[in-house]
Amino acid sequence: MIPRAVYDEVVVQGVGKPGADEIRDAPWIETHEVANRDVVARFRAVLHAGESEAIALAQEIEADVIILDDEQARNTASAEGLRVVGLLAFLILAKERGIIHHVRPLLDTLRRQDFFVGDDLYHHILRQVDEL
Repeated sequence: MIPRAVYDEVVVQGVGKPGADEIRDAPWIETHEVANRDVVARFRAVLHAGESEAIALAQEIEADVIILDDEQARNTASAEGLRVVGLLAFLILAKERGIIHHVRPLLDTLRRQDFFVGDDLYHHILRQVDEL
């Protein structure tokens, strides 16, 4: 599940950018409106709209985990009692749970799109998921 602000940021404003079509067309991604706008406004004092709505939505649906890479957003979500993982940790979890079969092609795509994954971390992750 993603909040409307994330959808708008990635798909609408990000048209033509990597990930926009994939998010728009993925049948397993559901876009939801956040009900509690007061909570979103409280987070907006320090975070962007997408991060604010993501944290508020995670609280509303009592999510098991929220994926955030921005440090301030991660700290805010953690302070709110949410379990936070970054994208790379999520990929590892997704493989462990059988949601995806391979991490390497996704890591390679991220690196090609300027998502920084250093060589040491890249190899560490691939060893962890038995793809090295």
